[in-house]
Amino acid sequence: MSQNNLVRTLYIGFGVLFILLITSSCSNKKNTALTRFYHSVNTRYNIHYNADIAYKEALEAKERGREDNLSQLVYIFPKSTDSLGASSGNFTTTIDKTTKAIKLHSITAKPKRDPDRRNDAEYQAWIRQKEYTPFMDQVWLLLAKAEFQDGNYLQAVSTFLYITKIYSTNPEIVAECQLWIARAYIEMGWMYEAGDILHKIEIAGGVSEKHKGFYALVKANYLVYNNEYDAAIPQLEIAIKSEKNKHQKTRMKYLLGQLYAQLGDKAKADKAFASVKGMSTPYKYTFNAQLRQIELDDSPAKTKALSILSGMSKKSRNKEYLDQIYTTLGDIYLQKTDTLKAVESYKKGAKESTRNGYDKAMAQIKLGDLYFLKRKFVLAQPCYSEALPQLNKSHHDYPKVALRSSVLDELVVHVKVVEEQDSLQYIAQLPEEERLHIIKDKIEQLKKEEAKRQKEEDTQRRIEERQERISSWDDINEQLFDQSNKTPVAPPVITQQGAATFYFYNEQAVNQGKIAFQQQWGNRKLEDDWRRRNKRSTGIFDEVDAAQEPDSLNTEAHRIKELQAQNEELNKPKNAVDDEYSVDYYLQQLPLTPEAIKESNVLIEDALYKMGLIYKDKLQDMDLAIDAFNTNIHRFPNTPNLEEIYYQLFLIYMRLGDNNMMAIYRSKLMNEFVSGKYAGPVSQPDYEWNFRNMASLQDSLYNEAYKAYQHADVETVRRNYTAMNSKYPFTDLMPNFTLLNALTYAQERDAGNLEANLTDLVKKYPKSDITPLAGEILERLKSGKILLSDGSPVTGFDWSKAYQGADSLLASKGKILQYSDTLDVPYVLMLMFKPKTIDRNELLYQVADYNFTNYVIQTFDLSFDTDPPYEVLQIKGFNSFAAIKSYLSKAYSKEGLIQHLDTAILVVPISTDNYINVLPRLGLEQYMAYFREHYAEQFPQLIASWSGDKYMESTQPVEIAEAVEVKEESKVKELEELVKEPVIIPQRPVVPEKPVQKQPETKVNGKQITGDDLLSKDQLQKAGEINNVIDDISNVVSNPVDGIKSLFDRYKNREKLTKEEKQALKEEDKLRKEHEKQQKAIEKIRLDSINKVEKARTDSIASVEKALEDSIKSANKQAEEQKRMEEKQKEDAAKAAVKAREDARKQKEADRKQKEREQKERLRQREKERKEKEKVKEQERKQKEREAEERRKQRLKEKR
Repeated sequence: MSQNNLVRTLYIGFGVLFILLITSSCSNKKNTALTRFYHSVNTRYNIHYNADIAYKEALEAKERGREDNLSQLVYIFPKSTDSLGASSGNFTTTIDKTTKAIKLHSITAKPKRDPDRRNDAEYQAWIRQKEYTPFMDQVWLLLAKAEFQDGNYLQAVSTFLYITKIYSTNPEIVAECQLWIARAYIEMGWMYEAGDILHKIEIAGGVSEKHKGFYALVKANYLVYNNEYDAAIPQLEIAIKSEKNKHQKTRMKYLLGQLYAQLGDKAKADKAFASVKGMSTPYKYTFNAQLRQIELDDSPAKTKALSILSGMSKKSRNKEYLDQIYTTLGDIYLQKTDTLKAVESYKKGAKESTRNGYDKAMAQIKLGDLYFLKRKFVLAQPCYSEALPQLNKSHHDYPKVALRSSVLDELVVHVKVVEEQDSLQYIAQLPEEERLHIIKDKIEQLKKEEAKRQKEEDTQRRIEERQERISSWDDINEQLFDQSNKTPVAPPVITQQGAATFYFYNEQAVNQGKIAFQQQWGNRKLEDDWRRRNKRSTGIFDEVDAAQEPDSLNTEAHRIKELQAQNEELNKPKNAVDDEYSVDYYLQQLPLTPEAIKESNVLIEDALYKMGLIYKDKLQDMDLAIDAFNTNIHRFPNTPNLEEIYYQLFLIYMRLGDNNMMAIYRSKLMNEFVSGKYAGPVSQPDYEWNFRNMASLQDSLYNEAYKAYQHADVETVRRNYTAMNSKYPFTDLMPNFTLLNALTYAQERDAGNLEANLTDLVKKYPKSDITPLAGEILERLKSGKILLSDGSPVTGFDWSKAYQGADSLLASKGKILQYSDTLDVPYVLMLMFKPKTIDRNELLYQVADYNFTNYVIQTFDLSFDTDPPYEVLQIKGFNSFAAIKSYLSKAYSKEGLIQHLDTAILVVPISTDNYINVLPRLGLEQYMAYFREHYAEQFPQLIASWSGDKYMESTQPVEIAEAVEVKEESKVKELEELVKEPVIIPQRPVVPEKPVQKQPETKVNGKQITGDDLLSKDQLQKAGEINNVIDDISNVVSNPVDGIKSLFDRYKNREKLTKEEKQALKEEDKLRKEHEKQQKAIEKIRLDSINKVEKARTDSIASVEKALEDSIKSANKQAEEQKRMEEKQKEDAAKAAVKAREDARKQKEADRKQKEREQKERLRQREKERKEKEKVKEQERKQKEREAEERRKQRLKEKR
């Protein structure tokens, strides 16, 4: 027994040892068959397996939380909630696991080569690959897909691009990556880039059989987004055949039917919708497919369609689809020109809707359109305002609905003011008995409504309590029976329509709820009995709060009623009643006194005037505008708005071409308002041309003034301001002209005139958009700030930079605003470039490729941003200054990233705190100066790259000068060679020849010693007597001791010379003098040649400088000429645009009139047909009466 235990122990020990040896030798830094096998198995059956399961679960949760809006076009891949795909976090597990697999099991080291397989092509191709772990390609693909599904499209694109690089020899992987990249581009809206990839795939011969289905999906999706439905259908049909997911296949069949319907092929559309329906098809697809088939019915009577829809509306399972059913019914009735039934159907659709979503909004929009067409604006307003929150901004009806909602919201306020004040005045004029009867009826109606509302609230509360009890029991059951399954549930994904599993995760639903609550209750604070207006028991502080806080929406209606509220508060007696069920509560609101009637008339008068403006300017309904203005004049002849009304009527009749009425109101403006602001412009001879071209002329003058302001052309700005002030002092652009005129004094540092002009602007135009800006500048001037200006224009919105003061550069906490030098904070690297100068995709690929190649473990986030005038690629992922310093050091190496980037790219490292809080306020130039000052030693290459252009400019002239100097020196040498002549040497020397050693020049106190400094005056006189030894002074200078001694020895011994020796000395002196003469001639020639060369050098430099100056002048001249041409082109384009707008407006007006005529004709024809029908019916009735009378008479005769 002990022996068996020993053997077993030995086996276990050897097994453990074997496993330890394998695992220790299986590092991913080694590339052997064993390491490849180990890492492949560990990756495939461990990390990748778990990551794939997490990916599928997250994808399934994402699809569950998203619902299709089948009333709109269904896209192949459901649209993302965010154009750039905000990360939902569902795929974090997959991303983490795949990143871990790559870090631990990726083998990039080259294996040991087999020399025997040197000529084996397959082996050599395997050696050249960049990744050696089998199955690692699937890990990379799963990582990229998870990033895509997580909404991080740019990161996904960079990952797919990197995969195509490391697996460039595998066409299957490359094709799949390209299709995913195209899909990501479509999601981001980069349609050109997506189309380019698909086009290149087609040119390369398409994809393999394996990827044909996926290619058809992506291609069809691209074509649908581009509205190329005809070309998308064949690709969609291919994709449907290869699709395995049943739900996706159903969606695609439904989309196919929609595309056929868009193209007008009703037969194929009906067939496609029929294929959607089936036993396993979700009911919402079956229902919507049937609804689309009903819409395809082209029979004139539509009897069958109406019958089917009527039956569908009665089925209980269709309760949540009633809005769609009644909307479709309304569409059919509208096709039959039965407007009354269409209106009734749309009303039912909005009322019966249980989802408060897109379909209800469509019913409200169509109902609003009908009311709008009939000029029933009060009825149309709630339709548009309630429908607007349900629409996405990308919806084709959104601009129209938003505009009409905004305009009608403003109009209805004034209409209701007129109606309310007229009603109050009418009731106030009634006898007291009738007045009290009306008030009591109103109180009874309010009590009934309150009782009904209370009953509904009680019922709803009981339902909620019951549901709460049921849900609590469900929670207990889940805790009891599902404790073993604790799989974390991902948060709900907001759908395109705004639906989500949990209400408060859905921002759109929350906003809609707020609007609905405010429309019902107003702005209520959180307190007891918040539903009641009259609270029985409240504290004194609550009363104060309630008095300060309005009980309803802060809308235009309450701004209009502000005057009325103030007057009522002033006239309100101390014993005022607030109980809405009391008769006195209503009596105190009636205008029973002359003062109250006057205040009511002020409200009516103002509302009528504003109604006219809205009709004229925003609704373009001139008839209603004329009616509103005439009503205002008729009811209030002394209205303070009389001049404005005359002017508006003058413009309306000018637009309508009614010269007689236009002349009448022109005359009124000139005669009744002689000193008014319109009298001058309308009295000019060419007044009609001025007014008709006012819009284009003011735009042209303003553009000219603005350009002049940018170039500090003060005179042009002021001249245009004066012209506008005399011609169009009432134009909407006058505040802008006034501000430009004021700012010209800032360019001249004239603070007094600047302040005066800004004060005038604020007083004249208190409601202009420019006024707050002018007021801010004015406040800074009045607070003692000193105006700084170098003549350049003050632009942008950060006006504080134009002033100097104690707090001009203060941070939020009162500290001086400056860049932070903290190192242990996150940093970001910005690659900045001018727009359209760099290929964004190529730059993204270069950076991503570099990061993947050099940083396998660390990951970086890449994103594009705009910081005018630059576009910026941000590289994030640096946790500290040391990290970004290391990255840049490597990037500036010989094979680093910077060497492969375009030189026009500006590289800027910055901390996130400085980037967010300081850079926008101090600017890029100041940051670069700060960075140079603090980090120049740590980033010498970066700093050099910033100033590289300036350095080249400064060195270029030096290089030219050096070239000229070298050339001129060569000329000097040539001239010196030409003037050289042979030197005659005497036969015997004057003094014994000795080798002369050159001694250094002796200096005393910095002064060089000369012959005058070595000889006394007597000695110089004696030396003057022997002129033949003057040449030896150079020897004295070079060798003072021996030279002076030799000189005086020769002087003493000369008296002892013979006659022959003296004659020889004279001959030597003569030869010496001739030699000196020759040397002087040579020296003169040399000096002349040097002067000539120097002059030639100077002239050459001057000519080069002149050529450079001429080239600069020529370039500036060409730039100015180009600029003038561009400005002229812009002016021509602006004029063309103005003409196009005017033509479009005229065409629009003509179309509107034509539609009105057609509508009137249809109404007239309809009325005629109705009368004819009534006539026929009347004749039939009379005929029946006659026949009945005859039968009665016949019966009487038969009885007799």
